[in-house]
Amino acid sequence: RDIEENFQRVLTVFLTECDQTHLFNCLSYCTLELLANANKANAKRLYFKEQNLNIENEKDYSSGMENFKAALSGNKIHYMTELETSILEIHLFLTNDDVITVKVSNNTQVTPFEYQRIQEKIAMAKQYDSMEAALTCVDQTEGSGLGLIIIVLMLKELGLDETHLKFDISNNETVATIEIPLDSYAEL
Repeated sequence: RDIEENFQRVLTVFLTECDQTHLFNCLSYCTLELLANANKANAKRLYFKEQNLNIENEKDYSSGMENFKAALSGNKIHYMTELETSILEIHLFLTNDDVITVKVSNNTQVTPFEYQRIQEKIAMAKQYDSMEAALTCVDQTEGSGLGLIIIVLMLKELGLDETHLKFDISNNETVATIEIPLDSYAEL
């Protein structure tokens, strides 16, 4: 809770300095969703390690994902404690140079299975014209990808398409980036 409040204060100052405070709700939601996804990805690595499963192996990945959600939900304090003491990290970068850029990175690399799922959810978002349509059609359970779909829909509301949400994988790092060119979107 404290981290979220601190982030929102930083975002408020950042957007005030950029003279773009009207983007607060959109960027706050999108960034918090990406941070939550990065945190969940790190927790998944801890879970797979504890279960002696290889996250890179398709069979192990399928097997591990069957119980991951339940394990995470039932042991939140355990995973929060483990994440605080682990070498897994999440970083947030905000920049403005005629493009507001939000980057959320974590020092783990998504697996091909995870990357494929991310791309499927982004592609799925193209078929929805509104958040209401997505909410009625998409399974809203944890891990459904609804957060990514909502991010793409929020970018659409700014007059941007899904290409303004990118996922890059390199050097044992995954970076999610949102770019908002200040001269090419429709103000909310």
